[in-house]
Amino acid sequence: MRLAHRLLISHALLTAALLGAAAFSVVAIVRMTSLLTEVREEQLGGVIKEEAVHQAAWGVEVAARQGLFACEHSPQEVPAAAATLKQRVSHLDALLRRHGEATQPLLLRAAEGFKTYAHHILAGDTCDRLQNAALRNERLYLAEQLTDAWINTTLALHSAIRQREKRAHDIGSSAIAVGLTLGALAVVAAWAVARWVAQGVTRPLGQLSALAHRVGDGNFGPLPAVTGPSEIRALWADLDRMRGRLSELDQLKDAFVASASHDLRTPLARLRTAIGLLADGTTGPLTAQQQRVVELARVACEREIRLVTALLDLTRVQAGKAVRRDEGCRLDDLIERAVEEVNELAEERGTELVVLAEGTTPPASLDAALVERSLVSLMTNAVRVSSPGQRVYVTRTLSAQGPNGEPGTWARVEVRDEGPGVPEDARPRVFEPFFTRAVGAADADGLGLGLPLAQRMMRALGGDVLLLANANPGARFALVFPMGLGVPASTTTETTTKRNDA
Repeated sequence: MRLAHRLLISHALLTAALLGAAAFSVVAIVRMTSLLTEVREEQLGGVIKEEAVHQAAWGVEVAARQGLFACEHSPQEVPAAAATLKQRVSHLDALLRRHGEATQPLLLRAAEGFKTYAHHILAGDTCDRLQNAALRNERLYLAEQLTDAWINTTLALHSAIRQREKRAHDIGSSAIAVGLTLGALAVVAAWAVARWVAQGVTRPLGQLSALAHRVGDGNFGPLPAVTGPSEIRALWADLDRMRGRLSELDQLKDAFVASASHDLRTPLARLRTAIGLLADGTTGPLTAQQQRVVELARVACEREIRLVTALLDLTRVQAGKAVRRDEGCRLDDLIERAVEEVNELAEERGTELVVLAEGTTPPASLDAALVERSLVSLMTNAVRVSSPGQRVYVTRTLSAQGPNGEPGTWARVEVRDEGPGVPEDARPRVFEPFFTRAVGAADADGLGLGLPLAQRMMRALGGDVLLLANANPGARFALVFPMGLGVPASTTTETTTKRNDA
């Protein structure tokens, strides 16, 4: 039989098996779609009606709370609160007339109770009845009933969905079984013909593919030898060299993390303890000058500990581990600590740090180490390129969406200097690791890691570091990252950290 005939037979068998699997999959999809339609028509319709009744009843509860608050704090707002309560109970009454028969009994009783409660409140002196202890207890009891009713509705919907889900799972399992069977038959047929045509090539290629997948999954163990043509053996040798190099790099990475953890963090922690003992007077009283020296040593030690912690945090983030979020962290406090850390360098260079903040930031859930280290990197770069007498402006704002329209509260911290700005030929490379360039008063003896580290840290938090258009004069960088909070009322305050001219 000619090769063309063999290929034709193999392709015909494979096509027939695939068409059979596709037809069975279409039938399974149609049946699953029918199940979804049943859930939508039979369950979700009733839940939507009950949700409307629940929201209307809860609106009466909220209006009652607002009225009670007005009675206790703002008597002039009591008429408006009473009008709101009347409007909401009217809306609840209309929904009960419309959907009462389709509403579960517990929710219906709670809603009817809220309607009776509201009519009773509106029938007499609003404040006297809202503040009545018995009526307040009744309102709380109705609120508990309303919550229990909605929980029952949710559980019922969940049970119905689980039943449909089980049926859909059975259908999907059948489809998968038939598809796997047909696929297996097609693979066997194709494999038999392929082996007949090119047995000496397909087997070593399959082995190489499996080995490549193993290396890609991070298994850098020795590769078993592959036989076959010389081209296949050469490809295996290249793959084995790549595996060896990746194994060396992985070992270097692990060695660096272990070295940074044990050789830097532990001694620094001990040094911090020793300095703390000196500062506390445990080893004896200190003079004022000695206290100043100990304080300088403490600040330097804390700075290095934060640096090591930030590098370890970055390694942790790049390894795919979770970001450590500090609950109750305030962004303004992080900015203040970053300014304190950079202030000594600013004083040495005769530069003034100016912090502009709109309003105040509420407590947030942030990785304080990553945010503070990113701020320090941007401020340090700005101070180094500034000349004596110039200023570095740090502006913090909050916005109701991200730079690309993402929802939620986002923070933006812009750092602007009055130096010569970022040269046009250097702008595409400012975030490249180890790229340095002499700009303004700064030389090029740095490592070129500050900006790349800051950008990776911010991206680990879901944000970014942006290089903005040059100011006139000066460079502008911005940190943007999500906070997940509402934006407070906006006011502007200005604080300055002046240089020491002495």
